[in-house]
Amino acid sequence: MWRPCVSHLTLATYTDMTDRPHSSYTPARTFGLPIALGISLVLVWLLGDGATDLLMYQRTDIEAGQVWRLLTAHWVHLSTQHLFLNLSTLAIIWWLFGDSLAGRTGYFLTGLIALGLTLSLFLLHPDVWWYAGFSGVLHGLLIAGALISRHHAPLLSLLIVLIIVIKLALELTLGASSTMTKFIDSPILVEAHLYGAVLGGLGVLLIELKKTVSNKI
Repeated sequence: MWRPCVSHLTLATYTDMTDRPHSSYTPARTFGLPIALGISLVLVWLLGDGATDLLMYQRTDIEAGQVWRLLTAHWVHLSTQHLFLNLSTLAIIWWLFGDSLAGRTGYFLTGLIALGLTLSLFLLHPDVWWYAGFSGVLHGLLIAGALISRHHAPLLSLLIVLIIVIKLALELTLGASSTMTKFIDSPILVEAHLYGAVLGGLGVLLIELKKTVSNKI
């Protein structure tokens, strides 16, 4: 049985970003990534069905050599509500943790989460034939932002991590919210949210390991 699925919801240089004080951030460094992501998400939506057909995760096409779909699938949305929800979530993440995700740290985490997520689907879920949406990446960025911010905003970071953990536990146990599924007018792949969150944590671990190694040299 196959499952059509959609998701609604980025080294020494990278590690330097996590410890810089708020005053060292410029608007371009802090907001360049979310602005670029927002514009590109909207652009793909405006390009319509042609872009969707070319960029969406399609297992058979990936097996035939169209490997770019492993990355571009996250930029495809199947309804206006789907796109709006993810853009809103992106804005909230940068409002909460923009300083922590600024500059190359954010680009690194976005790339790692996006590619790692769809590779996980490809390798672990042969029954998932198609997939689209940015929410898996957003789950990862939210977890990463919270973990990076844990020293200067411990209560907020703990709250966000707890909310995501509880949300994932409920989704994996009870399935995706029927209300959300109806709202975005598409099925939701809860495993994508799980993989995104795990990869966000892994990305922070890699950044901090690199920092530790650099400090010992």
